[in-house]
Amino acid sequence: MKKYIVAIALICNFSSFAQNNTNSILIRHDTTLLKADECEWIIKSLVKNDPSLTSEIGKPVTQIILEAIEKGKIKAIDPETNKPIPAKEIFSWKLGVDSIPIYDTEGEGSGGVKYKAIKRLHTANSFNGIEIYQDWYFNISTGKFYAVIKWIELREDILTSQGIFIGTAALCRIYY
Repeated sequence: MKKYIVAIALICNFSSFAQNNTNSILIRHDTTLLKADECEWIIKSLVKNDPSLTSEIGKPVTQIILEAIEKGKIKAIDPETNKPIPAKEIFSWKLGVDSIPIYDTEGEGSGGVKYKAIKRLHTANSFNGIEIYQDWYFNISTGKFYAVIKWIELREDILTSQGIFIGTAALCRIYY
């Protein structure tokens, strides 16, 4: 029994040198999906909130994240190419342009049809989940577990043109 205790102590001791905090050891990498329909994503006021945050009360978390990306406060990365997403393009990233017909109802001209290009936009309701990639550590001196978030991804449903669900995809990745 003493051999096992010594072996575990040695493993903990040597593996802790590889970590940023010498009192902690990496337990595992973990991915958690926060589903929109299982979470309450509306920001509510708390007594301890900073008064400067009152403009965010009542907004969904995904909306706040998208607005922060658009303002340049957070950098978003395309998870497929690992290249930065231009901040001003976040609401239209990976979305196509639709053409809609505009009919001449005044009877002017040939009475024909003109087409106008409309760019679709992401909304807070576009996202069905937030995926969180994190590392779990165990602090040897305190005996407590803690997590360090490495990145998050905003996930949305992918549908065919007929509206058939075919899966989910990440719009962007945000590193911490």
